[in-house]
Amino acid sequence: MDQARYEDTARRFAEQAAGAARLREGIAGLKGSARNGDGSVTVTVAPSGAVLGLQLSPAAMNRSHTQLTQEILGAIRAAQQQAAAAMEQLVRPYVGDEQYERFQTAFRAHAPAVEPIGPSAPPPPAALPTPHSPAPVRAARPVDDDGDFTDESIYKSRP
Repeated sequence: MDQARYEDTARRFAEQAAGAARLREGIAGLKGSARNGDGSVTVTVAPSGAVLGLQLSPAAMNRSHTQLTQEILGAIRAAQQQAAAAMEQLVRPYVGDEQYERFQTAFRAHAPAVEPIGPSAPPPPAALPTPHSPAPVRAARPVDDDGDFTDESIYKSRP
């Protein structure tokens, strides 16, 4: 390989490495965030869909548990869609259309998408873990026990 071709290859490699580093930094800082209609529920997610933050305003507490669950799940889905769109906008220009599909497949393999479950009836009490029983209460030592593991006390007078 001649010197000019080698330098050109090394320059392109350095440019690609710098681009990959910028891409990795961009992905690391990427988040999606969404609010419900009245702003009482705010969710922040990572590109993988993992929930990073959940904020509930006092107004969120005016809902039933079922309504609040739906609001939270809706905000999570919207934040995940926002994060996915931001990911595509960031990555697609670097890798191109064909490679973006491969990138998504690889990314999903490391962070599989799962649908959150909706509200359901609470589990029966028998299915819930039981709290630990309290520690056994130790019997108090007799007043004349000096703690030397014998029946005789050092406090008794000697003959």
